[in-house]
Order: sequence, then C-alpha cells, then structure tokens
Amino acid sequence: MLKLNRRKLVAALGSAAPLGFFSPSAPAAADLVSESQPDYFAQLGVKPFINAIGPYSSLGGAEMWPEVIEAMEYAIHRKVRMTDLHDAVGQRIAELTGADAAMVSAGATSAMILGTAACMTMGDAEKMERLPAAGDMPNEVIILKSQRYLYDRSLRATGAQLVEVETAADIRAAVGDQTAMMFYLQNRPDDTRIQVVDYIALARELGIPIMCDAATTVPPVGNIAATVAQGFDLICYSGGKGLRGPYSAGLLLGREDLVRYARMNGSPNHRAYGRSMKVAPEEYLGMLVAVEKSLEFDEGAEYRRQLNVVSTMERDLAAIEGVQTEIGIPGAEAREPYLEVRWDADEYTISVADLKQALRSGEPSIEVRALFLSNNQLHLTAVALKPGEAEIVTQRVAEILRLHRRSAA
Repeated sequence: MLKLNRRKLVAALGSAAPLGFFSPSAPAAADLVSESQPDYFAQLGVKPFINAIGPYSSLGGAEMWPEVIEAMEYAIHRKVRMTDLHDAVGQRIAELTGADAAMVSAGATSAMILGTAACMTMGDAEKMERLPAAGDMPNEVIILKSQRYLYDRSLRATGAQLVEVETAADIRAAVGDQTAMMFYLQNRPDDTRIQVVDYIALARELGIPIMCDAATTVPPVGNIAATVAQGFDLICYSGGKGLRGPYSAGLLLGREDLVRYARMNGSPNHRAYGRSMKVAPEEYLGMLVAVEKSLEFDEGAEYRRQLNVVSTMERDLAAIEGVQTEIGIPGAEAREPYLEVRWDADEYTISVADLKQALRSGEPSIEVRALFLSNNQLHLTAVALKPGEAEIVTQRVAEILRLHRRSAA
C-alpha cells in the first residue's frame, strides 16, 4: 500500500480541474431523478447519507451509469428467452474482457459459489443433485492460510472443505483425489509466501482448476484483462462497485467448460443448487453495458479528480492543531485514493470509533470506512462524493474534533 503526503501529490495533480461525480460528461444517476417524483425515502423515514467511503455493498454499491439504467429500462419492457440472452451477453463480455467465456451472476459471492460448484461437479448431473456435498465427490479447496477472509465461507456453501497451505511443498502434499480447486484472493498478494505466478503454475502442473476473487480490484478496468492474462481458470467480480452496474449483479469469467458448468448449477435451471441466485433480464443487459461503458470511460481524469478532492480535504484537516493526515493509494485493490486522519489522544478525548458514530448520527449523516478495513483509523475517500460534499465532510470532522479537544472541555 502506497502512502503519499500532500506535497508529493502536487505534481500528480497538475492543473486538473474538479470533475463531476465519476464522469466529466455523463450526469450521475441521481441527477436523472425528476423533481416531481415522490420522495420515497422520506415517506419511509429512511435517512440518506453522504458517502465518504465508496461503493460498498452495505451502502448500496455505486451509482449506475445512466446508460446502464437506460439499458435496464429497455429490457424490462421486452421479453426474450433467458438462455438466449445469457449466451449473447456472456459472449460479448468475454470478447470485451479477453476471457474464454463469461456469465453474469447474482454478485461476486454468487460467482464464487457457482464457480466452486462447477469445479466440484464438472458438469455431472448426478453430482449437481447432491450439492451441498458431504464428501461424495471432490470437495476440497486449497486456500493460502494468509488469505482466509470474511467471504471464504462462500466457497464452503457448496459443501466444500478448505485446506490451508502456505508453501509450494504444502500444496503438493495437500492435493489429492478429493481436491476440487485452488483459490486465490487477488487483493491480498503481498501477504503470501508464494508468488501468484508460481501459485498458478502449480495449479497447471497439478491439473487443478484455480479460481480468483478479484471483486474489488476495479478500477482501473484494465485490471480485468490483466487478471485474465495471468491464467486463472475462473475469476469473480462485483458488478455494482467499480464497474457501476446493477447492484445485485456480478461476473464470472474464465474457462469455457467451467463457466458452462457454473451456469448449469445456477438459475434459471429448475433443480440447480444455485436456483435462488436469480439474475433478471435487465441485469444481464445492464451488466454488459456497464462493462462497455467502463472500458471507454476516462479513468485517468476520474483518478485526478479524486486526488484533487482528497488533497483539498487533507489540506483543510491538516491545518487543525494536533491532527495528522496522510494520503494513501491502494495497491492491489481498486485505485481509489483515500485520506487517513489521525489525532493526538493527549489533545483530543474522542476515539476513532466514537467519531465515526458521531458522523453517522449527525446531520447530515456521513459514512466512512469500517474500522476493521482501515486498521482502526479514520479513512475518507472521494470516489462517491458529489460536488460540495467534501467540504461538508471535513467541516463535520473538524467540528467534532474541536468539541472534544481537552483545552475546550
């Protein structure tokens, strides 16, 4: 993870002017809402918030491209056979990403479950009937011990058992008749004792399919083609985050036979284990348009916009006595710069957790990154901030800190 201070960013920022939310040309989805439309959230008593964290699932993901909304509206009013649409969309997404095959899933977690099911059953209808398996078919998934994480239970949803390894020797010893696949978490490459290229090479040598969770590695969208080129057999992506597609959609890319088997384990197949993981026709089409739009979007300009906003926030908060700030740029994850804010505990009586809660419960409500993801520090991002919101965020942080300054008590 790369961290920069504000002075080192000046050259990178240049004379970049602030751009509109996400796109220098297209309006945000929220801008398309008619003023005459009922305020449904207000009627329900649901409180909107300023998003200073990014397109997280718990916060509804990213705002969809306007073109995605148009495509979904088109599909809502026109019915086609699901298999035909699935085939056509998958083929087009595969062409765009450089993958052998592709399918739209009900999110990245669904892609992980269906991909695991594919590797366990390998198209065998009898085995598919027996999911979740209890050992009557290859059901072991090799996973690096350092890459155990919150979502690896998705691999176990099919009845698979995780086998932890650390070295190449461990992998060779662990692989056997019960091995269904190997797994790799793309956004945590620095924590492993084996390089990804060697991990993939071992899978090839041993004849074991290898699946990669790359859900949060976009933008830049070029990471998709680069990950495909690494040689993974299956790759999972979120559709409603960096790609700005439908919130409940995702992608599974990879080997033609494995993607086909994954489809057999999913909806709309009547008896499939993944029958509940439905993808609507409008989501199929919307996901395709999201990939197309993301590939043509000026990511460089958007990155400069975010750096510009984060740098301004850093300048304002660094001016407060006893406050330290640092700009970080994620390595393997989506390239979305963030501001880390720290303060002197001897000078301020409020904890990071309490400040986070104060932002959430205040007016307007502001959401920041979960503390288990930020190493218990306050992180602010610009990826989802609309014009004028960065100033509100920094003002609220400053106000809360000043209220809890010891000299002010």
